[in-house]
Amino acid sequence: MVNKIFLKIFGVLDIIKDFLVAWGLKILIVIFALVIMHNVIKIGEISSRYQGKYKTLTPIYEDEKKFMNYYEEGEGPTVVILPEFGSQSPVTQYKTIVDSLKDSYRVVVVEYFGYGFSMSMSKHERLNDVIVEEIIKLLDYRQISGPYTLIAADTSSIYAMRFQQKYPELVTSIISIDSVYPAEYNDYYRMDKIRDRISNVNLTSIWELTGFERILSYVSPQTFYIDKMKDLPNNYTKEEISVYRNRIGSAYLTRTMVREINKLEENIKQMKDYTYPSHLPVLQILSSEKKDIYEYAKNSGESKVNLVDLAQGVITNSRIQGINVVKGDDQMLQLSNPTGVTLAIRNFLAGYYEFDSFSNNISTNENNTNTNTNTTNAATENNTNVVNDNTIIGNNSVNATVTNTTTNSSTVNSSNNTSNTSKEVFQVELD
Repeated sequence: MVNKIFLKIFGVLDIIKDFLVAWGLKILIVIFALVIMHNVIKIGEISSRYQGKYKTLTPIYEDEKKFMNYYEEGEGPTVVILPEFGSQSPVTQYKTIVDSLKDSYRVVVVEYFGYGFSMSMSKHERLNDVIVEEIIKLLDYRQISGPYTLIAADTSSIYAMRFQQKYPELVTSIISIDSVYPAEYNDYYRMDKIRDRISNVNLTSIWELTGFERILSYVSPQTFYIDKMKDLPNNYTKEEISVYRNRIGSAYLTRTMVREINKLEENIKQMKDYTYPSHLPVLQILSSEKKDIYEYAKNSGESKVNLVDLAQGVITNSRIQGINVVKGDDQMLQLSNPTGVTLAIRNFLAGYYEFDSFSNNISTNENNTNTNTNTTNAATENNTNVVNDNTIIGNNSVNATVTNTTTNSSTVNSSNNTSNTSKEVFQVELD
């Protein structure tokens, strides 16, 4: 009886072995072919002669012949956009913000080493001070004089804080989008999550060799928000989406990005006690998805802090420093809800709101679509719906009436009266 069982087991193992020999080898050949094909295409893309408007290389380390890319549009006070970690093409991914500001501001998008069209970097460690100095060198070389408003997403918020700390005279205000916060260093659960993120990037970056992200951009365009771009014809042309896809294939979790993420914990530690100076106007935009994730962790007892706690922890003057929750994804919020993000930014830049001074003016009446007699006009397709959402203003948490607007494009058409500022109320756009 026992012998029969063992014979059956060995028979099954033989079948598995035959399958692996027959198909495993074929699978390996396919993977190997994909690796070769992907890297041949990638080499062609890297060495391509693309000289469109999105590629303006700037020498940062001239002796080493290392160049960073940047893009700029518009005239006026300078706004510098620092992208979230892993952005394959910041110059296209942040186009919704650029388009909404370029009529009134000089908008500059920085592509760090390893991002977009910028070169790789192995010699200079991806530390706060190094990255800040690289940004300064790029701006100085291109004669983009300060002071600046810094719009920083994700890990770039840490770099923006260090930038402000080292060069306070060059920063007039900071806008963060789903920031990584220095105080996360003091919470065991949050630091475990950051370490998990670092491990995941290191692991996922290995798959980049196969070119799976290039295929994924076609079979699952929503993964890279390409579907959102196609829904914004006033912002994205087919050529611009093609440039973005090209960068996905060439700049997805590059080795330079991996080196950068591996320094994240050290970079956070350096800034763990940072708070915004009381004179500095600050807007912190939080996505509803990320806020809910952090809230769940705190309510379940895993973490001591939620996202709002962390955001409030860097505020020192709640009259000019505040928090705005915008419904959307915890990545690429400027694409998942472009109208909400651009409206919040434009309103903030229009006058540096005194947050507490008007927080009591926010309406909670579901039947009232106006939260202010002087609101911002957004182009709508059909109608405007009103829903309740938890919007945080300064240090106050209120149940706010929020305008839900479906737009033809991500650009917000503001009347001349919209700049009338200090008493206006934020409207958080929910898709």
